Amino acid sequence: MKTLKKTSLISLFIIFIGLTNAFAQNKVMVVKEKNPRNKVVVVKNKNHHFKKVKVYHPHWSSRSSFRHRWVYFPRYNFYWDNFRNVYVVRTGTIWVTSETAPKEVEKVDLSKEKSIELSEANDTQETIQDKNEVHQTEYKVK
Repeated sequence: MKTLKKTSLISLFIIFIGLTNAFAQNKVMVVKEKNPRNKVVVVKNKNHHFKKVKVYHPHWSSRSSFRHRWVYFPRYNFYWDNFRNVYVVRTGTIWVTSETAPKEVEKVDLSKEKSIELSEANDTQETIQDKNEVHQTEYKVK
């Protein structure tokens, strides 16, 4: 009888420790996105902490992957928005958002063109075109 009590107490203790250990661990959940080209990827840091990072694969370049919202094409002076999957193009004096590529790049392979992924600090900006003059001087095409 004593051995039965001891084994049952030990087994309950082991189960209790196993459950608390399982709840203490960080769980990684993969979230399905509306756009199948946008994926959530888990990146392991040097200190063994995990961070969720969104990776974007635009339709104009299946091999490219971006981690930030804005991609700038200095040769044609327009932007690609990875969040909304649209182009931001200057037409005359105004900036227009369009799901279709601008006329000047319809027949151009954008995956082979020079593109600059803008920094994470710009990810929260809705109007990236306000910094267009800075981008034009900073990323001049040679």
